[in-house]
Amino acid sequence: MRGEVTFTMREVTRLSVIRSLLEGKMVNREAALALGLSMRQVQRMKRRVEVLGPAGILHGNRGRPPVHAFSPEERIRIITLAEERYVDFNFSHLSEMLEEEKHIRVNRETLRLWLRPRGFGGKVRKMPKHRKRRERSAREGKMLFLDGSPHHWFGEEESTLILCTDDATGNPLYGIFRKEEDLDGCFLVCLDVFRRYGLPALFYLDRASQFITTRHGGLHVPQNAQEPTQFERAMRELGIGLIFAHSPQARGRAERINGAFQDRLVAELRLKDIHNAKDATRYLNHHFIPRYCRRFGLPPQDKTSAWRTLPPHRDIRNILCKRFQRTVNNDNTISVNGQIIQLLPTRNRSHFVKAKVQVNLWTNGTWHVFHPHEGEIPCAPIITKTSATSFQKAVHEWRG
Repeated sequence: MRGEVTFTMREVTRLSVIRSLLEGKMVNREAALALGLSMRQVQRMKRRVEVLGPAGILHGNRGRPPVHAFSPEERIRIITLAEERYVDFNFSHLSEMLEEEKHIRVNRETLRLWLRPRGFGGKVRKMPKHRKRRERSAREGKMLFLDGSPHHWFGEEESTLILCTDDATGNPLYGIFRKEEDLDGCFLVCLDVFRRYGLPALFYLDRASQFITTRHGGLHVPQNAQEPTQFERAMRELGIGLIFAHSPQARGRAERINGAFQDRLVAELRLKDIHNAKDATRYLNHHFIPRYCRRFGLPPQDKTSAWRTLPPHRDIRNILCKRFQRTVNNDNTISVNGQIIQLLPTRNRSHFVKAKVQVNLWTNGTWHVFHPHEGEIPCAPIITKTSATSFQKAVHEWRG
């Protein structure tokens, strides 16, 4: 390659994972899961980086149109044939008949993607899987649990403990008490864990709505129409793999830790006369968790750590946040979920009308707006009567 090589954030993340692989901090299977690739793809990428250095992470066809792509006219012709001539054919049969009768070679999965939104196809039944005991992860930081446990932890009202635990050692890493298991609470836990330890290889999660999209639109919705959740988007940017359990039994170790906490921690909070989330969170992390780790923690089978360093020169709060894409209005404002945000002029630009911007809502409630070329734009949320009333109501409900 000639000239200066420019990497996207996705390529920087891939390079970070491949370097961890070359340094022995990860194995091929873990890297494949973190990057969403097959083991063969990871092995090829590893060999290219060994030979070419960082430039080996770039795809060879970068900037080139796919040579096998169908033109819009060809796609319309195939869809018309399916709707008029082969209306009662399944995808595999349709692929065979198109090649036999029309000399058109098109993969059945391509046909599935094109035709499912138009009502073709049916539900695929899956065979039940055999369950067996899962061994602990060998290295610390390879797999983490992140789970919310609703319980009467203190006082009469129920609250939720969001806890992050390392699978290799069984050690709880950080926890926080919230009114319910929510996205901001999960991000707050991740912020503390990532800053203190680094980035893990993967998370093992339940199928809660803040982690994975559980809505299904049926046959008339394309397979790729479901957008990733904010949590999935953030973990993808950081190169952290996600495994989703289909039952509580699949995450038995995390469930047992929650049970132990409900037995021991409730008693200690009562003993210490703690009755609010702030004091309970402080006691949990400063006293209870260190003592629990000394009592029940296990040494990892492999002393090599799987933790990776945080991405340099980037504020992780702009990743572990709620993110939105907006177009600036004529009065240099944007609106996100009822909140109006006024954009202020910068040294280089007096206005941003019609510009497309990225809006980040941090876990501390502050708004941060970014332009693709100008960087962060100074802004000021406009407090309306409705938003002020909603904020005061939320504070009142939390304080009780």
